[in-house]
Amino acid sequence: MIKALIVDDEQSSIDLLQWLLGQYCPDITAVRTARSVPDAINIIHSFQPDIVFLDIQMPHQSGFDLLTTIDNWNFEVIFTTAYNEFAIQAIRFSALDYLLKPVDEAELKKAVERYKAKRIYAPAGQILFRNFIQNISQGNREKFKLALADATEVKYVQLDEIIRLQAESNYTHIFLKDNKLFVSAKTLKEYDEMLQGHRFLRVHKSHLVNPDHIEAYDRQGILLMSDGSKVEVARRKKEFLQHSLSGK
Repeated sequence: MIKALIVDDEQSSIDLLQWLLGQYCPDITAVRTARSVPDAINIIHSFQPDIVFLDIQMPHQSGFDLLTTIDNWNFEVIFTTAYNEFAIQAIRFSALDYLLKPVDEAELKKAVERYKAKRIYAPAGQILFRNFIQNISQGNREKFKLALADATEVKYVQLDEIIRLQAESNYTHIFLKDNKLFVSAKTLKEYDEMLQGHRFLRVHKSHLVNPDHIEAYDRQGILLMSDGSKVEVARRKKEFLQHSLSGK
């Protein structure tokens, strides 16, 4: 049984999400709703939800105010928000989940499935939320820290610490400075989308590289990275790479 709380100041948004959960998410068997932060806090203490669908922008107090008010919480947060590129990137960098309004049934089902897949081993959302608050308070996407979460730890890295990312089946190997390696359950495609606008280059279907760590590019189409590793450049990516490096 999965218990969910919907926190939103707009009744129409609550009604739609509650209906979608009833129609498409049978594992969620109990749903409560709240239209203000004080009401949500009371329900959280008594209801102990597994998932909180939390609207970011509400009058008087925001969804962020709710999370900072609660001393300790172990529920999953899925933010619901109208499109805001800056906030969404801060959410994704912090390994948190979100849904765009109006909520789409397919995206909702995926979000609930992600929760089910990771709830056994995922680190407490409160730890990830702290990184999110730090990121969004920066006001500068270039200073965001990326949260890397696995079954045992959460690591926060600056983007300049990442040398390259390599696809391994449905996982991604992230190669960091000082010969450190992190294995993420996210796909390389997810990281490619997340790092758009941060100068990372997709040079091969299996490789995403940080251009600041490229030491050389030889005639055979091989990149030499700062850690000594070599990365193959796909034939169709060679012209793109040369153009990108010319402006480096």
